[in-house]
Amino acid sequence: MKRLLFVDDEPRVLDGLRNMLRSRRREWDMVFVNSGEAALEAAAEQPFDVVVSDMRMRHMDGASLLKRIQTDYPRTVRIVLSGYSELEATLRTVPTAHQFISKPCEPDVLKNMLDRACALQGLLDSESLRAAIGGMSGLPTAPRLFLRLTQALEDPRIPVIVVADLIAQDLAMTAKVLQIVNSAFFGLAQRISNVHEAVRYLGLQMIKSLVLSVEVFSQFPDDRSIEACGIERLPAHSLSTAQIARGMFTERQKSDDAFTAGLLHDVGILALASRLREPFLASRQLVAERGCPATAAERETIGATHAEIGAYLLGLWGLPYPIVEAVAHHHWPQAVEHEGFDVVDSIRVAERLAYEVDPEGYSPCEVPDPLDPSYLAGLGVGDRLGSWRDLARWTVEQCPQEV
Repeated sequence: MKRLLFVDDEPRVLDGLRNMLRSRRREWDMVFVNSGEAALEAAAEQPFDVVVSDMRMRHMDGASLLKRIQTDYPRTVRIVLSGYSELEATLRTVPTAHQFISKPCEPDVLKNMLDRACALQGLLDSESLRAAIGGMSGLPTAPRLFLRLTQALEDPRIPVIVVADLIAQDLAMTAKVLQIVNSAFFGLAQRISNVHEAVRYLGLQMIKSLVLSVEVFSQFPDDRSIEACGIERLPAHSLSTAQIARGMFTERQKSDDAFTAGLLHDVGILALASRLREPFLASRQLVAERGCPATAAERETIGATHAEIGAYLLGLWGLPYPIVEAVAHHHWPQAVEHEGFDVVDSIRVAERLAYEVDPEGYSPCEVPDPLDPSYLAGLGVGDRLGSWRDLARWTVEQCPQEV
């Protein structure tokens, strides 16, 4: 049974949460406390799978509490419950919170968020891996792009589209922006999976606060052994994959989902390089020695693949499920039950086509498996491979090779 902790110093809010979730009391072991100190005492007795905390509380506020939870219990999913008037204070929790929800909140919205948070634990079998990834505040961001974005935001007249274009070139920044805009905190009627729409919705001031005040986008590891794995090529490769995948759909939602999933499909590699450096390097050494797939080497040395790790992290952040699913299974989309050509298939195909066009633009320690014609024929898109190859050639030529 999953253990959930709810923290708020207002008795009526706690009573409301207790009544709202009464129907789930046989599925979840729920504890309700009225202070950060009481929350830490309860966690010390037995750790929780999920913590939902109010932002403004006496003595210890939500930001301080979740920082302690992140440090002491990194595998715990951390959710902020906050009012719209507390937006500035809520931004302080971005490095430590996985998801956000506004109060008062709709019962179904909260239940769905908690269901997803509990279900994510099944993506990674290893407790130690869940702790390592769950404890992350953010992902590495290329210093060159970070500097360009910071400088751009200093100009109050900068067009929104310019800022969005810069963010779209970076995996970590895109993930964080989409995490914020799709959180239940904003209560959007429709999810947003296009970073341009997200930037327009959040506004430049929100983006500026996010970029300048949150220590979430650290630099790539300054390590020659990491560089030898070709990780500096990852942003350009991911952008090419995203552009190719987007061009495979005419439906707007699938096109947007494919672009975002393509941009983030290898985000687990960044997580491994920054958080699990030694096992990551050991996996790449196995690839070089044996010529085996990177995913097989990762499972042997780490216990999970970069695809699963990336999907777990994005799922913690509350990104839309089609994107999380595509990231998790982009090396083997056949593992997902679906009819016809879908987003998860597009990432697999686009990644391979990007490699066919520009092998040098791909990591030298990870070569994707060749496309199986029967796989494409079974999805009813075998006759589109030629046009997709043309799309891939055009895309790779147009995409910036340095990000």
